[in-house]
Amino acid sequence: MASSIPLPKRSLEECHRIMTGPGAPWEYEEKVIKGRRVKTYKQLPGSVRDFWLATKPFANREYIVYEDERLTFGAADAKIRHLASLFHQRGVRKGDRVAIAMRNLPEWALSFFAAHMLGAVAVAVNAWLSPEAFAHCLELTQPRIVLVDEERAKLLQDRIAPLRRQGCKAFFVTRSSQQIGAGLEKLEDALRASPARDLPDVNISPEDPAIIFFTSGTMSMPKGVLSTQRQFLTNRLNTSSAQARAILRQGLDLPAPDPKAPPRSVLLTIPLFHVMGCHSFLMLLTALGGKIVLMRKFDPVKASHIIRREGITSMGGVPHMVMQLIEHLEPSGELKLDGFSFGGGPASTRLPSDVKKKLPEVSAAQGFGLTGRLLRFYGMSGALLTAHVMCAEVNSVATSFAGDDYILRPASCGLAAPNVDLKIIPPESKKPVSDSPSLAPNEIGEICIAGANVAEGYYNDEKATKEAFEADGWFKSGDLGYLDEDGFLYIADRAKDIVRRLRPLRFDLLNSLTRPFPAFAALPQIIRSGENISSVSVENAIFQHDAVKEVAVVPVPCEVRGEEIAAVIVLHPHSSSSSSRRAEPPTEHSVQALVASQLPKHCVPALVVFAEGELPRNATGKVLKGEVKKVAVSEWERRRANKAGRAKL
Repeated sequence: MASSIPLPKRSLEECHRIMTGPGAPWEYEEKVIKGRRVKTYKQLPGSVRDFWLATKPFANREYIVYEDERLTFGAADAKIRHLASLFHQRGVRKGDRVAIAMRNLPEWALSFFAAHMLGAVAVAVNAWLSPEAFAHCLELTQPRIVLVDEERAKLLQDRIAPLRRQGCKAFFVTRSSQQIGAGLEKLEDALRASPARDLPDVNISPEDPAIIFFTSGTMSMPKGVLSTQRQFLTNRLNTSSAQARAILRQGLDLPAPDPKAPPRSVLLTIPLFHVMGCHSFLMLLTALGGKIVLMRKFDPVKASHIIRREGITSMGGVPHMVMQLIEHLEPSGELKLDGFSFGGGPASTRLPSDVKKKLPEVSAAQGFGLTGRLLRFYGMSGALLTAHVMCAEVNSVATSFAGDDYILRPASCGLAAPNVDLKIIPPESKKPVSDSPSLAPNEIGEICIAGANVAEGYYNDEKATKEAFEADGWFKSGDLGYLDEDGFLYIADRAKDIVRRLRPLRFDLLNSLTRPFPAFAALPQIIRSGENISSVSVENAIFQHDAVKEVAVVPVPCEVRGEEIAAVIVLHPHSSSSSSRRAEPPTEHSVQALVASQLPKHCVPALVVFAEGELPRNATGKVLKGEVKKVAVSEWERRRANKAGRAKL
């Protein structure tokens, strides 16, 4: 495949100079903000309020579609102002928190922008949290008002008393068809009883707080990640940098904006409380004057119908959503879809080629850190598929790439965004990032990020903030990876998942154009007989089998070797219409042989479990490896006891 790809017409350095030159969209200036020296874009709105007000020229365009409801930008603006008026009447002022916890409903987006019209801080609460975690997020952030949907009403009902003591003034439930409990108000009734009033003229600085996202809370209670207006809005330009660079690499010039280009339209399946859903879909499509189609719950069959009915041009989700959708989409003249965006976890290096086979017009890109993204830059031709690993602490795209650069390096996460700095430091370093040595190319260490996109820190958690966010602006991601000689980032495992610390590993990139992932491209999660094994490398090797839909590699306990490798696999359904999915179903032996053909012998799984259903995931689509491990350990113990049985997920 590499031989058919022409050499780039421009160097990476030349592309960077063009993109950041005087008057260019990514032109930046260096500033010292709260002790951090950052590169901040010149063409950036001063606040989210200014960002929304700039959509006035799109007033007659369709904006939000949900089932049989349709809102234009103009109609949405009227609703946003009415909501903001209600919030103000209930006591919301600049800097107050407005908590939103609901499915992807129109009210999520409307409440989000309404809060910003007052200079309030939007608190994006994960709607799928346990009652304990849900209560923790609200009591941590002490919102002035809370908005939930019907499904979250009972959770909120139980927390009214403590939240009132913390200063919460109102508890709204939207789209409730049932009687609600004492202390709760139906949002629609409150709006009818409170006619819209003129909004106060609020002076909002780029350094004022804007939003609180939450970490996944897999290992502990979720932490609130606070970002300023500038930090949050930086994603507006970082999301478009990958494709712009890809165009320049082909020797082409960046086209001027075309006001006559048809508006973009996106099918939004990622939760809006997640950085990808909010940053890379809500904010991006709003900036472009595009249409956002919401789904109550992702279903690949329904999604394929919506894509055709609404003329969807782009769709995003976690990798397994993209894999499910392409199985149900058939290319045809009426299909306007030209790109995917995916993130939330590692994707198979086979995914770009799978998409390309089914939808030849879609090209590929990938990134790290940050948020997923999809954009036809300034409405120009050329489609894009993107993938990112999510990180609320970084707010936006830290690295990304597109086109031929991605095809040549499918295991990479791309290059740093124009205003982002990366540094790989020894994982055991106790020094500040700025004083730690930078590891040589291809040496694995902890990925550290600096830029105008890095968040302020963890809300009301000084200890955790000091551990991850350094005073001069460096963020210690906790992810392990390396930079190659050209500056492309490769991400491996989480540092916090490592069983023991090792010195930085170094390896040669042998046959890097064809290998799915370098054999030792990660510090391991599994230690087998003293050998350190990357779960990501084993997963990518197994993904080379066409029948594999999902795979998660986890350790199981072994008295002899300490740990053994277990692979839990979900196969594509036999009813798939894609001929590429009609491969002979793998057996445990064939999976072991497949891994052995690509990786050293000690990386071969001792246990292969074929599970039914889907791998367990959290609300943002990340595989819950702790739950997968329970399945693997159970099967491992059954085998050791000479018992048979098929695992169920």
